[in-house]
Amino acid sequence: MNFQILKLRNFFLCFITLLIAVGGISEPSYSQVDMAVGTYPEPLINHIADWNKKQVATKQRPDTYIEIDQRAFYDNIRLVRKTFLNDNTKMMVVIKSDAYGNGLEMLGNVAEMAGADYFGLTENHSLKTMNEMNLSIPIVRLRLASNNELLTAHSNPDVYGEVEEMVGNIQMAELLSKIGAKQDRNIKIHLNLNSGGMSRNGFDMDVADIRDQLLSLTKLKNIQVAGIMTHFPNADAVDIDETRAALAVFKEQANWIIEKANLNRHNILLHVANTSTTLRLPEAHLDMVRIGSLVLGEKLEKEAPDTIKQLMSVYSKVGQINFYPKGSSVGYGSNYTLKRDSYLANLPIGKVNGIPRDLVEVLIGGKRYPPVGNMSMSTTMIDITDGWQKITSGDEVVIFGKQGQDEIRVEDHWLGSISDVHTFIGQLNHNARFPKPFSIE
Repeated sequence: MNFQILKLRNFFLCFITLLIAVGGISEPSYSQVDMAVGTYPEPLINHIADWNKKQVATKQRPDTYIEIDQRAFYDNIRLVRKTFLNDNTKMMVVIKSDAYGNGLEMLGNVAEMAGADYFGLTENHSLKTMNEMNLSIPIVRLRLASNNELLTAHSNPDVYGEVEEMVGNIQMAELLSKIGAKQDRNIKIHLNLNSGGMSRNGFDMDVADIRDQLLSLTKLKNIQVAGIMTHFPNADAVDIDETRAALAVFKEQANWIIEKANLNRHNILLHVANTSTTLRLPEAHLDMVRIGSLVLGEKLEKEAPDTIKQLMSVYSKVGQINFYPKGSSVGYGSNYTLKRDSYLANLPIGKVNGIPRDLVEVLIGGKRYPPVGNMSMSTTMIDITDGWQKITSGDEVVIFGKQGQDEIRVEDHWLGSISDVHTFIGQLNHNARFPKPFSIE
């Protein structure tokens, strides 16, 4: 399960990063829906309306584009808080890596309006973006930053804002202490412990010297311990006894630090729970949970609510339709042979866009049709023989998202077959990403 989720997560980032806009103008069809305002707060409605005003109209979008539903993000945050958290547990909304590729600028304000207590980020450029958005929610960096990143961000708080750093070794704390001293201010830190067994970002307190270092760290000037945390690598495993045992270890180690360093427990946030842990181990909620994939619309755990909404939809259009007789081979390698006389539609989207080569289905006119043959760099062939009479060039195609009464969700159809993508690319193609339109009349 871990490996599959990693593949899905990486696919999302690669797919939406590499998505290349292909020109073309046509009227909207299934994706353009008149959405009632409902009971959403006026600031949210105005925020989304402003986004739509500065974006091109749906009919002016390229043939292949991404649509992000900001209200779905709002709804998901509210749903998770109401369903799983009590009033005493804070909620960190993790929007690292450009909000998992959905668009940090598009979603940051929405998360604040939905009631997020903290943001979880990783990159300096994201910190700068958030600072420019004038958000009031505190930020924790969920990665051990390099010395250069620390110097850049904390020496220029007017540009990058006030970020609370995750610290996993004494050297980081000492550097932050020096930076804080030069600016005559305190820098908040969150001590990351290796209690969960990730061996990635945390202090390993099984080593005696590390315990001594932790106590020395808490006495550094211009440093304020704001939190103690860990991360569980196997919270999505069938048996969560290992995670439950690691939680007990974390509690013992965190209490040891607080007691030995004479820290004020009321000023310390204990947080260990990512999305899987939040859903599956309520006793691990502690003072705060860290939710990312779930509120961004990925239902990767069976415990996830059915009402979680998918934020991202990907649309393309039918290019041309050709007839080919039974026995014709399709695509590179000629390893697919038509079993009947067929009508095939070509789509202007392919491997270069990050689409899995073993794509299962697409929606055209509210009906599912299968791809056939090996996918090309920028072309995918779809067998529309069972409905070709009602399909024409320019018709909308849903790669994933809703169309008519049906919806294709990534995790429902591709979780076990997504190509293994390890390349991390941090930015979306902004020319191909748009907010979901709605009417306020």
